[in-house]
Amino acid sequence: MMTARRFLPVFIIAAGVLVGCNSARDEQARADHELREVKEEAAEAQRKLDALQRQGGTPTEAEVNEVVDDLREAHAEAREVSAEADAALARARLEARSAVERTLHERMKTMAELQREIREKLPKAEADRLVEELTGRSAAVQEILLQIDRARGINLEAVKRTAEQRLGELDQALEQARQRV
Repeated sequence: MMTARRFLPVFIIAAGVLVGCNSARDEQARADHELREVKEEAAEAQRKLDALQRQGGTPTEAEVNEVVDDLREAHAEAREVSAEADAALARARLEARSAVERTLHERMKTMAELQREIREKLPKAEADRLVEELTGRSAAVQEILLQIDRARGINLEAVKRTAEQRLGELDQALEQARQRV
């Protein structure tokens, strides 16, 4: 059974990490929108140049400079928004990773203490099986840390939910092991 002491850190991870994910996802959507706008502006600029050429000749230097300035401005804005989106994603990843690492560190301490008791009080075969199960559960959480590092704004929320699930499974395994000892 999961005690309030065990559940609270998992709940805090869920609440705190989801806030960062939404801002990263919002920033990514904004960057995607800006990129689409830049592409549209580039197409519009090309249409302007084509129209000027069809009207009878080459465009003037002022007309070309106007189009080029518009494109440069749009590209600069898109780069800025993209950089903001990347920074928001990096912050969200860092927050998620830190929360999971803190909780995992607490569980690893508990696991180390519990392993000593398991080895002392249970038969060797049963102790080995139980320790192997606990080790496997903690390894699953550690794998999630790598997935957090690779996550994009779109799937970061799903990775965090998986982290919560794996931490819950580790908590459950620790509780079951504690009951056996």
